[in-house]
Amino acid sequence: MTLPTGDAARRRGVRGTVSGAAGIWTALSIVAAVSLLPSWLGLAGSWHWRLDLFAHFRWQYLFLGAFIIPWALWRRHRALLAFAVLTTLLNGALIAQLAWQPALRAATPADDFALRLLSLNVLTSNPHKQRVIDLVTESGADVVVLTEVDVDWATALEALAAQYPYRIVHPRPDNFGVALLSRMPLEEPTLMRIGDTPMPSVMARVRHQGRSLLVVGTHPPPPLSARHAVVRDRQLNALGELVVQRGEPVVVLGDFNATPWSAPMRALTAGRLGFRSLDAPWTPTWMVRTPFAIPIDHVLCTAPLVIVSRNVGPDVGSDHRPVQVELRWLD
Repeated sequence: MTLPTGDAARRRGVRGTVSGAAGIWTALSIVAAVSLLPSWLGLAGSWHWRLDLFAHFRWQYLFLGAFIIPWALWRRHRALLAFAVLTTLLNGALIAQLAWQPALRAATPADDFALRLLSLNVLTSNPHKQRVIDLVTESGADVVVLTEVDVDWATALEALAAQYPYRIVHPRPDNFGVALLSRMPLEEPTLMRIGDTPMPSVMARVRHQGRSLLVVGTHPPPPLSARHAVVRDRQLNALGELVVQRGEPVVVLGDFNATPWSAPMRALTAGRLGFRSLDAPWTPTWMVRTPFAIPIDHVLCTAPLVIVSRNVGPDVGSDHRPVQVELRWLD
């Protein structure tokens, strides 16, 4: 047996090191490509509820694609570069389309109607009830919808009775209690179950500055299982049917447990009820200080209503942020 000389051994070691480094870079390229796949799987959310879970994280996919593009350029990996560019463009387009409201921007809202609304999932276990009370007080909202209201929250909300004397408060021991608070009288106040789903919603008509509209507060369950996903989707679908049946101006507020890009929300907003907002509803409202931040708290409305301003409020101890809007009327 002939032993390798010192130079030959060194060359063999260099080749092994180069080969090992190449393997690492190849593995990283595969990981990068695989990390972009969920962005595309989310487009098939109407086929299966698990696929729809991937649809929610459009901001995350956008930033991920933008990060991978320069890395792929540096590595001169053409296939990965093309995939990252396409993925970034896809998510950029899906996010940007929420701001595409040319008909609304060309119209002029009436000057004689302005309604302020606030929606917040208070979080049943939130101990900072005074923060929520202060938020509602300082918001100047005419109508407030709160979800995850239990008995303790119902008691705390009594502090707002003078400001909001007209109300529907339905506490529950689970996370699906709901409250509707109003400065104006509520006509036909109703606690209801939209469709055949078990989660309660609230509905009432309000008259403000000479005009009448229907206000609905709702909170479908999060899609944590196939059954919960089915219930959520049924509730959102029935909500769309309710709006068509009523045939009057409607505004819907609440924690929808769905982003604008998920299949049930795309189906819901394709009809009469939609994101009629001059401020795009893309700002995350849940888990906003984490990598999982997504917008799942919404205010939707029908014509001739339009949202002229939309703001995501401060931290009040919940895992959700409040959504405050000003609603106007297009004549």
